[in-house]
Amino acid sequence: MKIGIISDTHDNIPLIKKAVDIFNKENVELVLHAGDIISPFIAPKCFKDLKCKLKLVYGNNDGEKLFLKKKFEEIGAEIAGEYLEFTINNKKIYVTHAISNSVVEALAKSGDYDIIVYGHTHEKVVKKVNNTLIVNPGECCGYLTDESTIAVIDLDKLEAELIKL
Repeated sequence: MKIGIISDTHDNIPLIKKAVDIFNKENVELVLHAGDIISPFIAPKCFKDLKCKLKLVYGNNDGEKLFLKKKFEEIGAEIAGEYLEFTINNKKIYVTHAISNSVVEALAKSGDYDIIVYGHTHEKVVKKVNNTLIVNPGECCGYLTDESTIAVIDLDKLEAELIKL
């Protein structure tokens, strides 16, 4: 099973649409958005074309939370709040937006999670700590680093691939 990972979209419509197209072509069965979605109109304008389930967490720049939740629910997506914990295919996953490196490391070393996904820093991270895969897909928007990236996780192999948009 493949999971798509996206973060820090910051209303960049063309790049969000490109990411959705890639996720559809990769046949991912779930997409996780690690925050900083920004505007509620992004749900029907960009994410409605996604051919799989979508789960999101809020980022520090997501101000209109109630309307974001409403618009994403209208397209069948779920905004969990500040963080999301769930199990899929016997893999326990933790998703959040802003988290310090020391907390990420501690969560990974705890052995409680198979995968930790976060955003906020706009920096790409794919690494393993003990048996935990840690993924920050970088920024979809490309505003800070001039690099637009997403990630795809292969749950069976517990590996992630960064994809440039």
